Amino acid sequence: MSRTRVTFVLPGIARTATGGAKMVFMYSNHLASKGFEVTICFDCENMLKKYHLPTFARKIGSRMLVRHRPNWFDLDSRVEKHCIFGINEITMPDSDHVVATWVGSAKPVAALSAAKGVKHYLIQGYETWGTSAGEVEDTYRLGMSNIVVSDWLADIVERASGTEPHKVKNPIDGDVFYPTGEERRDHEVAVLYHPGEHKGFSDAFAALKLAREQVPDLEANIFGGPTRPDWLPEWCHYTCNASQEQLRSIYSQSSVFLCATINEGFALTCPEAMFCGCALVSTDFQGVHEYADAECALLSPVHDPESLSINLVRLLLDPSEARRIAALGNKRAREECSLPRALSAMEREFAHR
Repeated sequence: MSRTRVTFVLPGIARTATGGAKMVFMYSNHLASKGFEVTICFDCENMLKKYHLPTFARKIGSRMLVRHRPNWFDLDSRVEKHCIFGINEITMPDSDHVVATWVGSAKPVAALSAAKGVKHYLIQGYETWGTSAGEVEDTYRLGMSNIVVSDWLADIVERASGTEPHKVKNPIDGDVFYPTGEERRDHEVAVLYHPGEHKGFSDAFAALKLAREQVPDLEANIFGGPTRPDWLPEWCHYTCNASQEQLRSIYSQSSVFLCATINEGFALTCPEAMFCGCALVSTDFQGVHEYADAECALLSPVHDPESLSINLVRLLLDPSEARRIAALGNKRAREECSLPRALSAMEREFAHR
């Protein structure tokens, strides 16, 4: 009997660590281990354009990059990787299931023929930062099997499409993210750097500077995909494109994880940090309620660096309170972000041809 074929479509080459790509890689590994024939198609149509290379040179360069990516995640060798240029009948392989994973892939995937597989749409955020809300919600009505990662996204998708989506909450792998036993420094704060406005790093940095006025030896352990911004001060340590192991170490050395996101479906780094024993100080954005509340995290209004700094200082100056919040958060995150539950749900999604 032939194996069930599943094809995921991702933008670009996943050169830097992102939560959305990490989930696709995690599900791909699991499905491959269960005997599925898994392919990831990296849409490289817009890759290397800034270098003004001829099309054939961009294609060669993109294929070479895909061959060696991702270098920040251990992707199972049984997962096939294809470099494609545009999502269409020619570039996409025949499959039993095909999965759009971002708003720009939804319409071309929905337009594919039946030979490319049953259409699914993995919705990990309300992606209005690059297009209008109306255009985003149009993609929920394309007739695909919509899969969402959070309750608030489920509400939006059901309201827009008239059909209840499948909910598969993003999982955290407890074999990857756990306290390492390294010395946890009371005045160190872990933070994700991302240049996208919806990630709120400017608010996070403002909160760090305010907190440092009361905690002068505060140090920030910052990680992100881009190279280190040259304007970061010396008290900010920076790790570019951190591996899973490096992230685990960063979280385990830090007392608090700071998140100032504005609009995000889930914010995967928050529960990762909680799994590793960090206390969470975050904005009260929609996705945070999938794994935290006022009992197990300190939450502030969006776009309020002063409130974030007050919560930071409260925990940095009271290590026992930080440990109490961290313990509650660890328990809650492990309950809510179950890896076996999510993997089983995703496996069932593709169980039938």
